Amino acid sequence: MKQSELFEFACQCLLPDKNTGQKKGIEEKFISGEVDLNRFVFLCSNHLVLPAIYLRLKDAGLIELFPNEYVDHLKEIYETNKKRNRDILLQIDEISSRLKKENIEPLYLKGTANLMDNLYSDLGVRMIGDIDFLVQEKDYLKTVDLILDLGYENQHKMYEDAKSFKHYPRLFRKDVPADIEIHRVPVNIQYSKQFHTDLLFQHKKAIKNRSNCFVSSDEHKLIHTFIHSQLSNKGHKRITLELRDLYDAQLLLKRVDVNSVLPQVEEKIKARDFFEYVNYLFNPEQISLSDKLPNNFAVRHQWFLNHSRWHRTYLNILNFYELIIIRYLWRIIRAPFQKSSMRYLYVRLKDPKWYKMHFKGVRDSFRR
Repeated sequence: MKQSELFEFACQCLLPDKNTGQKKGIEEKFISGEVDLNRFVFLCSNHLVLPAIYLRLKDAGLIELFPNEYVDHLKEIYETNKKRNRDILLQIDEISSRLKKENIEPLYLKGTANLMDNLYSDLGVRMIGDIDFLVQEKDYLKTVDLILDLGYENQHKMYEDAKSFKHYPRLFRKDVPADIEIHRVPVNIQYSKQFHTDLLFQHKKAIKNRSNCFVSSDEHKLIHTFIHSQLSNKGHKRITLELRDLYDAQLLLKRVDVNSVLPQVEEKIKARDFFEYVNYLFNPEQISLSDKLPNNFAVRHQWFLNHSRWHRTYLNILNFYELIIIRYLWRIIRAPFQKSSMRYLYVRLKDPKWYKMHFKGVRDSFRR
């Protein structure tokens, strides 16, 4: 099975319905050996969807097709993740309670928002990296101080004014499961012209049975999923997709009419490519009837899945261009004309620790 076919197969295993024909097709591919279990589990693990895969196959009565050691491994990951998510919700309650005393409303984003808004059928499905929440600009630095008062720490040296960041550098505390990112804008600055803080707060939803917990509307959650996946993380440019993002988008598309969302997005062509591809990947009837991919992005993505060395070469060229042209030359060219760029260079270049941190980051970017 080609890597692109395995990717599509993983999407089919994530589908929430219990279509009999679909279940039979999945079962046949496992029994026949067409699906290599090691490759399948490795793919799902890299894309952070193993708990969702385990639960879907378990509910469909297909997990018994796996050897016992696989079942035990997947079950342990699912149960560990479920416990972690329970602890994250307790962590959120502590944050929300503290902010409520100062009349600050936190609007939770991404995975934690979907988790609290019951997007998933089970608490253990979604793997969450950190807790992202948005506050009004006027409350931004005050919120940082309040969270620091709760015992959180910041190990990142700040070279710029915190008010220029999308979010404050990640904060952590050893006795809680997730780090925290406090946002003053929901997405990267260049994408926040139309998708901004005031807009999300205007349409926020309160979470029932949780005090001072808010999330954005379903339409805005879907737009944010696209922006995060394809623009902020450069998925469209890098020709990459994460199954976790696709799964979130598919579930949100069951709540939202995509035609009402597209007019609200600045990058409409890229958004259309993304949503069309989601529909293709999670539509088994369409896949079984036609091999035609919905758009050029999907064609490039599947080609690169099947030609990983070429994709690696493409990414290395892109990384080199962004490093030399964008990060180095453009910053140097701007420095004489922009005070913030000049300070950016001055503060970093005089700090010996920055060199080690910077070149480690450069090295890691070429290894991914």
